Amino acid sequence: MKKISIAMIGAAAISFASLAQAADLPASSAPASYDYPPSFTWTGFYAGLNLGGGLGDFLGGGRTYFGSNPDGLLMGGTVGYNYQSGNLLVGLEADYDWTHFSSNATTAPGVFSSGNIDNLATIRVRFGYAMDRLLIYGTGGYAGADVSGTLSNYPAKAAANQSFWANGWALGFGAEYAIMPHITVKAEYLYTSLGSNDFFALTPNYMSASASVNVLRAGVNYKF
Repeated sequence: MKKISIAMIGAAAISFASLAQAADLPASSAPASYDYPPSFTWTGFYAGLNLGGGLGDFLGGGRTYFGSNPDGLLMGGTVGYNYQSGNLLVGLEADYDWTHFSSNATTAPGVFSSGNIDNLATIRVRFGYAMDRLLIYGTGGYAGADVSGTLSNYPAKAAANQSFWANGWALGFGAEYAIMPHITVKAEYLYTSLGSNDFFALTPNYMSASASVNVLRAGVNYKF
């Protein structure tokens, strides 16, 4: 047999030691995956404030009562709930605004009238399409307000006043955007019809007038 040289034995020992050391090293792992934050969702309760203005009218039988185009400002609060599935959204919203829409007219020689629409409230459903933090929606439902009318006679200075809560409906559309995870801002238009109402029944000054208001307002909401 051929003699194995000391050099060959040494080389073999070094190779074996290197393999053993490599076997003891921990196995390399795959890069850790990054958890991206979830996309924004509109689902949940919210509450907020709104501010705006309105322009309306009092009409009846083709005539203008209490003057045409009562206008004024409004401000109030909003509460609601949204449910989002995919890009589609359905929600329920209620609001109450302190308002004062007023106008005046001359209904006969020496007879003057004024009409007011105050304290507008609505309860509406919302149907929308959400594109992440942007929501486009349509809305409609119940509307009610405190409607009052006044007649005065000059120079006799006789006066009559009648007020009541008028019920009707509202229909509109708007857009809302989430500027922060819990803060959203919105702008919307509402047409509110308060139906036909009877004023000063059983008197010579009887009127049957319908009231309506076009509302344009902006708001800010906190999403819980």
